[in-house]
Amino acid sequence: MTTNSLPLSDATLCAAPFHLDARGLDWVKTQFNALGTEAKIAQLILPMCRDLSDDSIDALAARGLGGVHRFPSYSEEELRHSAQRLMQTCAVPPLLTADIEMSEKASVKAGTAFPNQMAVAATGDPENARRMGAIAAREAGYLGFGISWTPVADLALNFRSNAVNTRSFSDKVDQTLSMVCAYLDGMQDDGLVACVKHFPGEGLDERDQHYVTTHNTMAMDDWYASFGRIYAAAIAKDVRLVMAGHVTLPAYRRNTGDAAVSGATLPASLNANLLGELLRGELGYNGVIVSDATGMAGFTSCGARKDIVPLCIESGCDILLFPRDIDEDMQFLRDGLDSGALSQTRLDQAVLRILALKASMGLHLDRPAVPLEDRRARLLASEEHRGWAKGVAEGCVTLVKDTQSLLPLSPERHRRILLAELRDRRSPSAPLPDLEIPTMLEQLGFEITRVVPGEPIDATGQDIGLYLMAEEGLSGKEHLGPQWERLHGAFPLTMQRMWQHLPTLYVSLGSPFLTFHMPDCPTFVNAYCAVRPVQQAVVDALTGAISFRGESPVELPFGLPL
Repeated sequence: MTTNSLPLSDATLCAAPFHLDARGLDWVKTQFNALGTEAKIAQLILPMCRDLSDDSIDALAARGLGGVHRFPSYSEEELRHSAQRLMQTCAVPPLLTADIEMSEKASVKAGTAFPNQMAVAATGDPENARRMGAIAAREAGYLGFGISWTPVADLALNFRSNAVNTRSFSDKVDQTLSMVCAYLDGMQDDGLVACVKHFPGEGLDERDQHYVTTHNTMAMDDWYASFGRIYAAAIAKDVRLVMAGHVTLPAYRRNTGDAAVSGATLPASLNANLLGELLRGELGYNGVIVSDATGMAGFTSCGARKDIVPLCIESGCDILLFPRDIDEDMQFLRDGLDSGALSQTRLDQAVLRILALKASMGLHLDRPAVPLEDRRARLLASEEHRGWAKGVAEGCVTLVKDTQSLLPLSPERHRRILLAELRDRRSPSAPLPDLEIPTMLEQLGFEITRVVPGEPIDATGQDIGLYLMAEEGLSGKEHLGPQWERLHGAFPLTMQRMWQHLPTLYVSLGSPFLTFHMPDCPTFVNAYCAVRPVQQAVVDALTGAISFRGESPVELPFGLPL
């Protein structure tokens, strides 16, 4: 194909959000014209890489894939070395991606333990969202990442939605919009490419895209006033990536009366109407669209993979995220070209936008793959970053209620604490450490006695009861309820409540919505996240060393009928 017959004009490639100069545009055209069909298909593929050995990295590089997703939980040395190797050996520089959502699971292991989005929103200050984005950009950039699949732009409108919950900023449109925009400023100003997700907006359906296609059931007037505003604001901020969720939007019917091709039956990741008419057409988005992970049942339940893989690209996604099998999915794309299920035009458009994204990131320039090591002190777990994390932690802890005037705690009045704590915690992929709060309290002079699951509560000689729960909103996690069985033992011990025996407080370092399950709990604190700075802030707030400054970013249910 010659440069005169490109399916996207020079003006389109140079426009927002890419803003290419003449050199960048020339590189895009040169690279595009050097790619055959097989190489173009490879540019659409972005797999996970869990093996950072040289042999594994070299094998991926040899395939000419568009990008590689690695995990921030790996060591600093492994990440920096693998980034350098990928950039040195790939014929076309790859997109190196991560999911820096912060919190316990998704902070940079070698970097700063930073609270999650909802904790940031509980501070009420968008500057903390900007700092969150800046830390993600600096620390991920130092480790050789160029893109983070953040921020989450969903709304926590259904308190039963485990997959949104604390991953979102809020259930409020204006607050979410301001936090998303501030986050984008922080991330983009510090050189990382952001991705808003999950279009057309998640948080109404209590189910999880990992297990089923979910639904955004808003009327369109409500959608335009909420998610539409949030995505329009992100687009105005020149966000270069939007993630298409495995989420339907049944109310959208523009340009067609046929429900089969509207927002009703197919999720955005497979829906040309939502991606073409709504996102690109009405909202004017010109950047790259990436599917959500294509191994999720929200994607795979929509049809045979041989059909939905080419449909994903034909419908408007430019990147196929996390193929189930690289060879198999590339073959499905070849077959789609042969059958007409995937048009040459859509393939070429997707590749051009991917190349324009790479040029906008400066990947066509002769730059080092990772910053020099002498910048480590400023870019990774710096004193400034730790200070920002401490500020968010101390600003987010929220006193929901204290009807018994129990707080503040002191060793003189509340020395003996009966503790019920959820232990053996884990994320969907790895175990999580026990909380440090009991040790922190003991260091202040409190005495801790633990409730033994499977035995009746014995409050003899105890001054107060304390529940600690640390279960954040997390995709791939099926249950965020009170988990009484793990705290107290099997039925009938699940019906025990410490506040029926002695003054008790409940602290949730995760989901803020547990009030629904215990409206009679007399003292309740939300802290949203269990990273160590938040744990310290909880202890400080409970003991009066600092004030409770957080304000709930979501409406809290108190056991009322819906």
